[in-house]
Amino acid sequence: MLSRIRRRNAGPPPDPKSVNFTSEHLTVSKTIARRKKVLGLIWDKIPLIRAVLAIAGLLWLLAIPYEGLWKGTYVDEHALQPGQVTTYFDWGNVHKADLYLDILERIVNGTFEERSAYLQDTFSSSGLSTSNTSTSTYAHVKPPRSKGTESILVSANWISRDGTPNLRGVATLLAMGDFLKGQNHWAFDFILVVGEGYMEGLEGFMREYSTLFNGVIWTGLNIDYPGHSFSHIGLFYEGVNGRLPNQDILNTISRVAQFTGGVPTRYHNIPDEVPSIGPEWFGKYLLASKHLLSHFGYMITGRASAAHGVLARHRIDSLTLYCTPSEGPHGFHTLGRTLESSLRSLNNLLERLHASYFFYLLPRPWNFIPIGHYLPSAILLSASITIGGFDIPLPLEGLVYVLPGFIASSIFWIASCPPIVWYSFFISPLILKLQRQIRGSNGNQIKASRELLGSIKGLLRLLYGSLIATLSMINFPQSIFLALISLLYLTDFPKSIKYLILVVSQPGLVLWLLKYSLDVDLDLAKDWLELGNLTYPLGVYGIWGSLWINSVLLLKDE
Repeated sequence: MLSRIRRRNAGPPPDPKSVNFTSEHLTVSKTIARRKKVLGLIWDKIPLIRAVLAIAGLLWLLAIPYEGLWKGTYVDEHALQPGQVTTYFDWGNVHKADLYLDILERIVNGTFEERSAYLQDTFSSSGLSTSNTSTSTYAHVKPPRSKGTESILVSANWISRDGTPNLRGVATLLAMGDFLKGQNHWAFDFILVVGEGYMEGLEGFMREYSTLFNGVIWTGLNIDYPGHSFSHIGLFYEGVNGRLPNQDILNTISRVAQFTGGVPTRYHNIPDEVPSIGPEWFGKYLLASKHLLSHFGYMITGRASAAHGVLARHRIDSLTLYCTPSEGPHGFHTLGRTLESSLRSLNNLLERLHASYFFYLLPRPWNFIPIGHYLPSAILLSASITIGGFDIPLPLEGLVYVLPGFIASSIFWIASCPPIVWYSFFISPLILKLQRQIRGSNGNQIKASRELLGSIKGLLRLLYGSLIATLSMINFPQSIFLALISLLYLTDFPKSIKYLILVVSQPGLVLWLLKYSLDVDLDLAKDWLELGNLTYPLGVYGIWGSLWINSVLLLKDE
């Protein structure tokens, strides 16, 4: 360290003719010259290095569904012991569920007050304390051994994820309430919730939970049983804002369903059938791609895959058990045994789930992809974009130029302007005038200098490249989406191609096409207001929108 400091403050370079010149001076000068040569060579090859990194990142992304990157799932928390207990949910409980279902079918079209009154009467007749909020009806099971400090939440909303009444799900919950009251081996309190609508009822309950109960909810299960019978149990695990539950709860429910309930499980209700296309590995690749694309769709938009997703915002590891409608062979008995055994496993916990993974990809049931096997793709893409931002000759001027894009997107958000309004940036001459005034240029200067344009692109690449790497640890699919649009917007394509890219990828147009043309149930504004989904204000306006606006401003000045 001292030698480096001495060399840094050594003054002028040594003179070979001086009496003080030594061989050490010659060695240092050669080292400096070598470093300059290597750095110069690397600097000249920056475009090639960026292209290699981007291609490597895309190839790694395409390789993620390949079976060689998978691992077999396992239960990491030994206390869970899935499927290791004797279940007591019998045909008498099934008969009660049938009786509840008969009445629910009569009141399904009644008012909230009528349905809530029946639910409270039923819970009360089972010996449970019960009440309601403005959007839900709930009951509290207090086992003798429970201290009341930790709870497990079990819910069944009136509307299924497929839009039909979830009557058998509610009937199952009522039967479980009566069943749980008669058991004395539970160490947790149970909160049973029937929410109005699909998600809004459960979300309303969670907002009022702290005023109703003192205990902390550790885990949660949501029952979604819309049909008469079912053939599989579909596990939906994505929460609001892309939060995933600890993988142990997924692995536990899968094993309990398979070995105690005798019912196979699916992810997202996608049939686990390998296509007979080409070799076996290719069929598995296509099936895994289908699972991962479904997962990416939920994670990129920050939407919950089912009603349990609202619990993710409250740090509750939860998932939805969706009973796939069919003509058989499973019904109340199978579902009741699966729920009982699952709750028995969760009842063994002495602390929150923490041993297993919180970041993972699930290509198919009984397999997962750990974070170390998929993260490099995002890091390579991030490095490709970030390296392009090393050359910033005019950092202050570039920063002043970039700010209007972020300010404009913030103003649009505050003013509640739909993203489709941003098309005005293509036709508004006021933008060019504002740019010239901010840069302090005269009225005749329309185009920015090459150095300024390079500085603007460099700053955007540095910002979004670092953001991609950070986001990849939290929400990998969102980071991949941001990396792809950053590559499209910030790569030096011909002006006509770039213009076409900006037109077809405008945030408002993309959201409109997804919602109306492709018939995708996507309303991010509603999700933000009702469920707290941050994708709309932060993702669409703050990140994607500001990048799109700045890219348009750059295009106008090139």
